[in-house]
Amino acid sequence: MSQAVKNRKGTGAGKPKGGRPSYAERRAAAERHRRKQRLLAYGIPSAIVVVMVVVGVVLSLGGGKSAVLAKGRVSAGGPALSQPLSKGSTVPSFSAPGLGGGRVSWSDYRGSPAVLVAWAPWCPHCQKELPIMSRVAANFPSVQLVTVVTAVGEHPGPTPQQYMAEHGLGFPVAVDDAAGSIGGALGITGFPTVYYVDGSGTVVDVFVGEVPESQMRSSFAALARA
Repeated sequence: MSQAVKNRKGTGAGKPKGGRPSYAERRAAAERHRRKQRLLAYGIPSAIVVVMVVVGVVLSLGGGKSAVLAKGRVSAGGPALSQPLSKGSTVPSFSAPGLGGGRVSWSDYRGSPAVLVAWAPWCPHCQKELPIMSRVAANFPSVQLVTVVTAVGEHPGPTPQQYMAEHGLGFPVAVDDAAGSIGGALGITGFPTVYYVDGSGTVVDVFVGEVPESQMRSSFAALARA
């Protein structure tokens, strides 16, 4: 057999003669038709079903703000800032629904040293650093750890609840609103932003982004001695 004949025979591999759909193709088409008929029988247009599925997937990935933001009033003192608080600044007052219920208010932490962390559940740096931060904080009981979760749903990722549960974290979490009121008052421009604050409410150190565990321990120890 010549090479040309071989080539012509090879171009139709896998298809029935005469260009008719294969059995597998006919079966798949029939199944699609049956699914469509079932949807119509329930009075649900297929386009609406597709939208419902897409919305469900987005919400499960943390892309829907209304699905994960806690209900309740969020308040934040001071104007929105264009940059993080600097050393020597006073942390503005804020109050918001707590992730686990109740409310988280900054006023409850005044009078003792505290570490204030602003984070987002989709932020990979936050996802890595928060469990380490929690472990370090356990070694310094005189220093309180309180956090604010903000920018919720701006990118795909776990919900705050999912992330906390997955890593077994239990520190207080104030849930910011969709407008990012607390994040703005704290001057959050990147995640995580960590403020080390003395008992008078004054920022003594600030870090934006991941830092080594050794640096965390050093900063916690400095606050504990203050």
